[in-house]
Amino acid sequence: MFKNFSQRFEDAEKPLYGPNFWILKKMGLILPDSRTGKALYILMHEIVAFFVFTQYIELYIIRSNLDLVLTNLRISMLSIICIVKANTFVFWQTKWKDVIDYLTEADRFERESNDPQRRIIINKYTNYSRRVTYNYWILVFITFLTTTGSPFIHFASAVYRESIRNGTEVFPHIFSSWVPIDKYHPPGNYITVVWHISVCAYGAMIMASYDTSIMVIMVFFGGKLDVLRERCKQMLGTGEVALSDSEVAARVRELHDTHVLIMKYLRLFNSMLSPVMFIYVVMCSLMLCASAYQLTSAQNTAQKLLMAEYLIFGIAQLFIFCWHSNDVLVKSDNVMLGPYESEWWAVNVRQRKNILLLAGQLRISKVFTAGPFTDLTLSTFITILKGAYSYYTLLRD
Repeated sequence: MFKNFSQRFEDAEKPLYGPNFWILKKMGLILPDSRTGKALYILMHEIVAFFVFTQYIELYIIRSNLDLVLTNLRISMLSIICIVKANTFVFWQTKWKDVIDYLTEADRFERESNDPQRRIIINKYTNYSRRVTYNYWILVFITFLTTTGSPFIHFASAVYRESIRNGTEVFPHIFSSWVPIDKYHPPGNYITVVWHISVCAYGAMIMASYDTSIMVIMVFFGGKLDVLRERCKQMLGTGEVALSDSEVAARVRELHDTHVLIMKYLRLFNSMLSPVMFIYVVMCSLMLCASAYQLTSAQNTAQKLLMAEYLIFGIAQLFIFCWHSNDVLVKSDNVMLGPYESEWWAVNVRQRKNILLLAGQLRISKVFTAGPFTDLTLSTFITILKGAYSYYTLLRD
């Protein structure tokens, strides 16, 4: 059943990136060709950006209440990351399309091979990309339900409902944001609820589309490097038929050019991802700190479960970025082993020189960064968790 459902997201022209490209177009991160469509999507992105501004207006209003401030910050910091992702993707639209076009062409080129080892690698990273994409979509959907439902968990209590009616408790809202109407009494409270649910749905879809697209691109680069290593391993054949100097030189030249292209688009991809990840790393420490503080100070089990799910989402989101970035770094370092795994010892001196030149090119590696200050690796992930815990202990004290 799920397989039949997921088939609607597939694209024969984009065998790896089909579902991700589909959701990018639906959310307006890949803008349509028509001017009207572009204008409407850009307007939608900027309306939500204005909503984030109203969250910080409200933050100033409630600045004297620590619990309300933490609740606001926990959501508004994630909101900032969301609008940064959306607006940077739209602003760098041409560059993102270049990366996606390269991914599509390079992936389709590798799929034309009948080599069993390369087919295994391709199938492995394709299946992994689908699992990551669909599981992350499910996680985002659960977080959306948690975020929209948590303020109204109190309504399960008859005492709380009576308190709302008699005015001893204020009407709960999904987000802490300023609105130009009375948001605690009808009809303003219902209008605000609908507005908040709409914005939350938008944010969830942006997260689902942007994050999974980034993760699949990282997975592709890792898989492409694995395939390149396998191609280097096989570049001299099996040894049964000796290759001429010109044949070896042509193969070495092709592998060299392939690696140059990979490094080119890795750098282009990182140039767009790095500023977003820098903001994310800064905000994530504070967001995790606020979530952990509210989790330990929650008064009932239902609130604790809801806060725990939100905290898990924040940690999982950060971990997935750092894990896949670290994986690309490891494979980038290991690709240079490919020439030494070939039958280089069975060829003549001239061919060995060409292989040595290729090995020198393959020594060039690339790591994704979070701004100019840190690399996006597992050690960075651990450092962020330590920083969040330090902020948490300061609040507890």
